[in-house]
Amino acid sequence: MNVAAFAESQAAARTEQTLAIVDGRRLSYGELVDGAARVAAGLRELGVERGDRVAVMMSTRAEFLFAWFGILGAGAIEVPIHDAARGAGIAYLLQRASARALIVDDEHAEHVAPHIGPIESLEHVIVVGEPQGRDARGLIPARLSSAFEQLLACAPARFAPVEPHEPASILFTGGTTGPPKGVVVSHNHNLNVAHGAVELFGYTASDVLYSVFPLFHANAKYMSVLTAIAAGAQLAIDRRFSATRFWETCEQHRITAFNGMGEMLRILLKRSDATTRAGNTVRMAIGAAAPAELVEQFEQRFGVAVLDVYGLTETGPVTAITWDERRPGSCGRPVPWYEVRVVDERDEDVPAGVTGEIAVRPAASHVMMEGYWCSPQATVEATRNLWFHTGDLARRDEDGFLWFVERRTDSIRRRGENVSAWEVEQVLAEYPQLLEAAVYGVPAELGGQEVMVAVVVRPGFEIAPEELLDHCTGKMPHFAVPRYVRFMDRLPRSHAQRVLKHELKAAGVDAPGVWDREAAHHVVAR
Repeated sequence: MNVAAFAESQAAARTEQTLAIVDGRRLSYGELVDGAARVAAGLRELGVERGDRVAVMMSTRAEFLFAWFGILGAGAIEVPIHDAARGAGIAYLLQRASARALIVDDEHAEHVAPHIGPIESLEHVIVVGEPQGRDARGLIPARLSSAFEQLLACAPARFAPVEPHEPASILFTGGTTGPPKGVVVSHNHNLNVAHGAVELFGYTASDVLYSVFPLFHANAKYMSVLTAIAAGAQLAIDRRFSATRFWETCEQHRITAFNGMGEMLRILLKRSDATTRAGNTVRMAIGAAAPAELVEQFEQRFGVAVLDVYGLTETGPVTAITWDERRPGSCGRPVPWYEVRVVDERDEDVPAGVTGEIAVRPAASHVMMEGYWCSPQATVEATRNLWFHTGDLARRDEDGFLWFVERRTDSIRRRGENVSAWEVEQVLAEYPQLLEAAVYGVPAELGGQEVMVAVVVRPGFEIAPEELLDHCTGKMPHFAVPRYVRFMDRLPRSHAQRVLKHELKAAGVDAPGVWDREAAHHVVAR
């Protein structure tokens, strides 16, 4: 079933019921379906056909939902772009996906305008709202530019029938080991995640979910929006996490469950004035990825059960803690639609208690990614020996519960965002006075990681750290700009001339020659 048609079927019995409060705007089930049907009709009038790629770059707003479900309703493939993407990264994603159309909001039109010229496949740039400041719409060639309001003015169209395996979205990863890869997920994958979450966590029509993840993120899309639709429930979606307003928001909307992460729990705990009130209705936090002691402290203080989930963009949920099998700190047992192993470098199972790589195999059709977009070699490498290799390390206990250890890939997890070391290094390589740079993650005070870079300056030159960060600003997401800069005479290398990042990580932020932009009160512009 088409995901949009599924939403339509769920709306039939609850047309006037509130589906979501999106950044303060209330949206009913019927309004979502009507808006999506109009967008689908408008895209068809523009010539978008089944299987065409339509990119979306927006902040969290109701129009994002209209665009997402409308694209799928037209039989096209949605390509969400991180709203913090800047510079050549935007062009890379549009080019890689051969996007035929781009829907961008007024906040980001100016960022995309300089990068659409070379994209031969791009025929339409559809702007939501009126860009502020400079006339960004004027920067977009007239032959490409149109207004989102024109789509919404179309008569609603019937949603296109699709096969379960047909792609619904291409979700570009953070590029943790090189250029971002496009994860192709099907309509059946999307629906399986939603139905699976309902079953695993016991959601009903009386639940009100809460998400602070952006709508281009798989967690918000499938574990919140689509899950709420599958349960006939409601949800609230805010643009960002606010510790000061969190419990007030939960009380205001009568939230029963929220999707979180370890850093969120830690921040809420560290706020000494953060307590729940007698009227608090939250009963669980989903997918926290937090250590046992943090989970126990959070549960005891706030009376909220933490049900951990492990998964990836390529898979959706792989393991989960359920109500009847609580084990704080563990990410649970395999979900019914996956088989899970913990293996060594030879793909042999390791004993209980021994750390190895998590390998996954679907137990049902089209519940995992269909592959990496136009990357057959990467797909084959990731699924060697007929198991998807996650690159993540874990151990399994005697009862079959999985305990996450760390990511093997060269990635950095900063405040809930994946940062590609490769992407940051490519931007730094453009700086003429810089000889080389190595980017890596170091532990953050509140959990997770901060971005650090070790640099070697070309002989005869001097570089101020502020200059490096100013060079990065606008060319990468703001959260990827390094916090720490370490100046070195040379980078440690192996006999194969690979940078030994584990040595750099071990030296930490107290190594000689380290500059901290937060200590220096240097602010990175967004």
